[in-house]
Amino acid sequence: MARTNRTRKVEPSVPAVSVPDRPITALAAAGVLVSGYLTWLKWSGTGAALCAAGSGCDIVQASRYAMFLWVPTALWGLVLYAVIGALAGLGLSGRRFVAAFVLAAAGVGFSLYLTALSVFDVGATCMWCLTSALISVALFAALVLRRPAPEGRKSPIRPLSLATYGGLAAVGAILGGAFVFAAPFSASAGYQEALARHLAQTKSIMYGAYW
Repeated sequence: MARTNRTRKVEPSVPAVSVPDRPITALAAAGVLVSGYLTWLKWSGTGAALCAAGSGCDIVQASRYAMFLWVPTALWGLVLYAVIGALAGLGLSGRRFVAAFVLAAAGVGFSLYLTALSVFDVGATCMWCLTSALISVALFAALVLRRPAPEGRKSPIRPLSLATYGGLAAVGAILGGAFVFAAPFSASAGYQEALARHLAQTKSIMYGAYW
């Protein structure tokens, strides 16, 4: 009795198509607009919209923390938002999601660090800077909620791996910012003038005593 060998036809595997992530792209676009506006304000030297002359916006923009490595600090935020938006436009799967997540975590860490500096060191806040910080937090939260399913035990998208990468990115951004801002070249000459305008605008009085 003759045997018949039957070969099973194997269909070629079709790679998953990456779909653009519209919510992440929209949040990143909002971040680009706000940080781009802050960058233009710093380079042009004009006052911020919806902020009175000599207000906290002027003080924050004139402080040493408004410049980072010889360019406006907001410009780095613009680049970060643009990269995340580009990754989301290509589709957040695999390594692209990890890259976007790490960048967003670094952005949140640096934004919170800048907010703490403006409150406790500069003594003023800027509504546009706070808006950018809120966008970075919303972007990070959206990425957490839209995390794709991990493939395999060694997938970098697993919660523990992402928490490690994100924590290191946030801490690294804070430490890097602290190192740069501590350098002598980070001083800003216009801070004292903006502070004087703010004190005059708010009719603040400083009392002192000498012994």
